[in-house]
Amino acid sequence: MDLSYTPEQTMLRDTLSGYLAGRRTDLTTGPRRGDAVLWRGLVDDIALQFSLVSEEFGGFGGGPVEVMLIMEELGRALAAAPFMHTVLATTALAAAGSEPAGNLLRDIAGGRALAVLAHSEYATRFRLENAGASATPDGSVHRISGRKSVVTSAPLATHYLVTARIGSGMPSLFLADTAATGITRDDFDAIDGEAASNIALCDVEAYLIGREGDAVGLLEPAIDAAIVALGAEAVGIMREMTSQTSAYLRDRRQFGQPLISFQVLRHRLADMAIAIEQAVSMVYMATLALQDGDARERAAAASSMKIAVDRQLRFVSQQAVQLHGGMGITDELAIGRYFKRALVIAASFGSEDDHFRRYDALAVQNRTGADRP
Repeated sequence: MDLSYTPEQTMLRDTLSGYLAGRRTDLTTGPRRGDAVLWRGLVDDIALQFSLVSEEFGGFGGGPVEVMLIMEELGRALAAAPFMHTVLATTALAAAGSEPAGNLLRDIAGGRALAVLAHSEYATRFRLENAGASATPDGSVHRISGRKSVVTSAPLATHYLVTARIGSGMPSLFLADTAATGITRDDFDAIDGEAASNIALCDVEAYLIGREGDAVGLLEPAIDAAIVALGAEAVGIMREMTSQTSAYLRDRRQFGQPLISFQVLRHRLADMAIAIEQAVSMVYMATLALQDGDARERAAAASSMKIAVDRQLRFVSQQAVQLHGGMGITDELAIGRYFKRALVIAASFGSEDDHFRRYDALAVQNRTGADRP
């Protein structure tokens, strides 16, 4: 297991860290409605999207390690940038191999497009097979009708990747322009302040991405990549929360001495540091599985990482808030904003129970040799 970084990867991390450091006060104290200005800066000044697109489509062909480094820095800065959506979209589009997918990849690499997944519907939970939207062929395009819920970063997007069924078959994946006729968007703030939308589609023109009925095959590896990316973001959040909590305990005085002088509180910080290292190990494992493993290894690594990191994230974030006292849940301190972001990460792409079931199904597949549970 080689965990050393190349000079290019180190330069990418340091450049992004320096860029975000100059904006950290604004990022942690200002509103977080999918900061369009920040995302534009990350695209134009640092070209983060290049790391996700192959050279064939105008990028430099980075991989899971680059994503891990970027997401950890975004987590530390609490940067409301829709980079995770770009991870998911570029993975799915690259696997699709169709002309519309290739054209969109070029636009993403050039900073002209942002695609977000519109799959979730009321009562669908985590399973990708549960898509209620319908698609009807109309010449060279399809017409999609249905509703999608809690589509994060939708107000910033130029395109939606929409799951819908053609007839009674398995869901297919479609590409729709956000400016297309028939799209109605109801915007709101998620608990962490991120912009999100409920979307209604009525006979919306869309292009089939990949083969008919292949949405699950395209999206499963893409969502695994996004899960691991969020795990790296969680590591950045935990590191920053622990750092801020340590500083607070050094500054805050009680009974005539700094709080950090009390051994029980130092033990709390030590437990937080141990939890972070456990999470880091899981993120490293999952990142290497994405890079070198087969489909089952990638899926198992993503689910096991999700379970472990969510637990460590919950522990660290709760300890950070408790050690700050009542101020820890206010917006006046950045720690409360990190805590809310931690809640959203834990709720993304399935619960702990969802991933235990998935991991168990994968274990059964490995024992029986079946393709699917």
